Amino acid sequence: MIEITGLNKYYDVGKGKMHALKDINLTIENGESVAIQGKSGAGKSTLMYILGLLDNSFEGSVKIDGKEVGSLSDSKSAKLRNEKIGFVMQDFSLLESKSVLMNVMLPLFFNRKYNFGKMNELAEEMLEKVGIKDQAKKKVNQLSGGQKQRVAIARAIINDPSYILADEPTGALDTKTSSEIMELFKRLNEDGKTVVIITHDNDVAAICKRRIELSDGSIVSETEVSKETQNLGTADT
Repeated sequence: MIEITGLNKYYDVGKGKMHALKDINLTIENGESVAIQGKSGAGKSTLMYILGLLDNSFEGSVKIDGKEVGSLSDSKSAKLRNEKIGFVMQDFSLLESKSVLMNVMLPLFFNRKYNFGKMNELAEEMLEKVGIKDQAKKKVNQLSGGQKQRVAIARAIINDPSYILADEPTGALDTKTSSEIMELFKRLNEDGKTVVIITHDNDVAAICKRRIELSDGSIVSETEVSKETQNLGTADT
């Protein structure tokens, strides 16, 4: 569970400060799927960086599975991030000149749990789960945008994280491919993963169980999404 209480985030701007997040109070239960929406500059990405343990210079309390993360050292933040969180980004953030298989394996090199053979086996399993095992030996720069995002999702889930954080995961994709990718996120959520998606796209948000809207750094609305609306979000797949 993610518990945020009294979260404030400031950036130094010249001689002053910009108040990027203002008194955020938010709980995300295990197994939820949540869309975070808002216009450019609303604070969506700032909130995601904090949830993803990429920024701990904030005021207030942020707990992940009961652990206060604001006071963690860089090394402990990195360890917790590797164990608990899988990232999916709009620009895919893949190594273009490396193979699909190597890209998916990358997170496993940091936790040192497995030998190379086991890492290879797990990467193939993840690629099969997202439907592109047949592309394993190709270099990433040979893939389409939709295939790249599937690789990114396979990489995000290889450590069996509790949380998937996705930042505009369909922003670079066409409508049909976007629907296919969102169906993957929906299946991951149904398998028990907590999914948090930053998006400006209402169709993407529609597959989530809850929408949170930010404006000028504050939460201005929280809406439960009906099952009928969630189904409409993936009706084309």
